Amino acid sequence: MMRLKEIFEDRFKEVLAAAKEGELRCLNGKRWDGDAVLIVVDASLDSIGLNYFKIVVPRVKRFYTDYVKTGEISSFNAFSKLSPEDARLRRIINNRRVWHAAIAISRVLSGIKEDNELDSDFDALRYWAERANHKEWKNDEIGRINGVGLITFQYLRMQAGVDTSMPDKIIKRVAEREFGVHANDDLLFVEEMERLSKEIGYSQILLCWAIWLRESDMGKNEWEVL
Repeated sequence: MMRLKEIFEDRFKEVLAAAKEGELRCLNGKRWDGDAVLIVVDASLDSIGLNYFKIVVPRVKRFYTDYVKTGEISSFNAFSKLSPEDARLRRIINNRRVWHAAIAISRVLSGIKEDNELDSDFDALRYWAERANHKEWKNDEIGRINGVGLITFQYLRMQAGVDTSMPDKIIKRVAEREFGVHANDDLLFVEEMERLSKEIGYSQILLCWAIWLRESDMGKNEWEVL
């Protein structure tokens, strides 16, 4: 009988290299080339269930072109001063909840950076992520933000380099179908994914990337892990 690790490697072999790249970018603080503002925009857009590769990624790139590349937004502090009603933001995606969440998250992280005299915005994101507890996410300053659920909370932590998982519907469906991971609630699912990770010998981040990549409807040559 094949061990779980062998089953995983066999069923996900076509995406393992790309999943490893995604894992390394997260662990090394290199998602979106280490731009913490873009990481927050990514997570906020992803929070409303959009197709990641076809919708979220292009809109984060447009935010980069319109705001970051121009030098207009170079920090959490600068982003936190925008309004969710900003017409240019709403042209990227016309959803107030997304921009409210992104701006509010930026405001919290800007405060963490200042209060702890950290060198960069990414340092603030990682400082928060490493100290955040998914079991207490509803009491967390970021977890209390309207539009930030457990999935977004965990996704932010993953992008900051914390090896954890997120209970989104795709990951839950595949983990149950392929590996028998079943949990009655999302917090328990996160714990079960940690157990699976230890049994298989791959990080939780890599497992999530492998599932996302294999389950996406993009062709192999179209994968782009940012």
